[in-house]
Amino acid sequence: MDKDYLIRLIFEYNPHLAGKPTVVPLFRRSLYREIEPWLTKKQAIAITGLRRTGKTTLLRQLMNEAPEKTVFFSFDEEEVQKKEVLVFVLDYALNALEATWIFLDEIQYVQDWEGTIKRYYDQKGCKFVVSGSESMEIDKGNAGLAGRLITFRLNPLNFREYLGLKGRDIEPKTIDIDDFSAFQEVYLKYITQKEYFEKEFIDYLWKGAFPELVQEDDGGIVRKYIYDLVVRKILYRDIPAIFEIRRKDLLYDLFRYSCSTSSGLFDISNLAKMFKANSETVTNYLFYLRSAFLVHVAESYSGSSATRMRRNKKLYVIHPAIACAVLGLDRTHLLPQVIGPYVETLFSGDYFWRDKEKHEVDVVITKPRLIPVEIKYQNQITDTDTKSIRIFMDRFKLSKGIIVTKNLFDLIIYEDKELLFIPAWAYLLVKS
Repeated sequence: MDKDYLIRLIFEYNPHLAGKPTVVPLFRRSLYREIEPWLTKKQAIAITGLRRTGKTTLLRQLMNEAPEKTVFFSFDEEEVQKKEVLVFVLDYALNALEATWIFLDEIQYVQDWEGTIKRYYDQKGCKFVVSGSESMEIDKGNAGLAGRLITFRLNPLNFREYLGLKGRDIEPKTIDIDDFSAFQEVYLKYITQKEYFEKEFIDYLWKGAFPELVQEDDGGIVRKYIYDLVVRKILYRDIPAIFEIRRKDLLYDLFRYSCSTSSGLFDISNLAKMFKANSETVTNYLFYLRSAFLVHVAESYSGSSATRMRRNKKLYVIHPAIACAVLGLDRTHLLPQVIGPYVETLFSGDYFWRDKEKHEVDVVITKPRLIPVEIKYQNQITDTDTKSIRIFMDRFKLSKGIIVTKNLFDLIIYEDKELLFIPAWAYLLVKS
């Protein structure tokens, strides 16, 4: 590739090299605070996550805090996704510009990037901060850079961050998941503004995954932004660039299915029959969707890993806003019969629970202690609605459980069991 062109790109990406300021947003994602202590460590830093969630902005913000000379370069454009380009950029940054900190965006597109960075890391002693939108490729970096790379994941905006971008800063108070009195303190602190938080919660549900959409109220723009700049780029560009995709139609159909049935049980053999594909292909394609941060899979909770593997799992889209965009939904479509599965999607974790009698608990938190969480985003909750979580608590000899509600806050005692009923918006204000 033309070296003069690459040098021009380097200077375009780095206005500070010409004495111009690099303008970055003042708002910082909560992950920034987790990464910050590692800036002074020797290890390289990798940031993974879904497209458009702010990885590039985070790189720029970290770059502004670097104490020494820095260079930034992005490999998002196809024409520069070559190993020789990476080598040229590193040599020019280190030798011509005397940089000691190098920031590389969307590094996963470059073949053998981990081997190249390992060589420069070991021989030149420079600090690397890289980002990628494909977890498997960054995982390869972890293997190739064993002991040299620390990885962080940037998720879609959480509710507190969404509110922060709207100008409402909520202190991310950390509490123990079973500290019910602390939950009550948070709820009472904001009870006079609950109508505001209830409205913002719904807005967050259908558009709140991406920083650039927080202030956007036009449903058509929201849908097109997510579909064109996130979904299409991942399905038709990012995944095929890394994995062999013979049936792009199947990849899309599987993802659309994930959007329409988010929080539902799935079985590989049934999906294979539904989409007229073999089970191995379906398994692989779901893995690709997971690697690209588009879907999440939860296992049925059990003390035995072998039992968990045998049981049906749950499939979630990574954020309801993506499902709404793919299915053509906006705020007006989030009726009671539609919204429930997407609220559950927001709270999904690594485990749920379901027994042979089909009693089911939506989320099972295992650390630091076992806590069942049931999602009942509805106006009224009866004893029947709490039956499954109480059966789970009996079976595992637990004294506390949580019911996420639409607007009810209460602490109800069933025999020796405490059930905390807490509105979804209030639960999401805490960092538990």
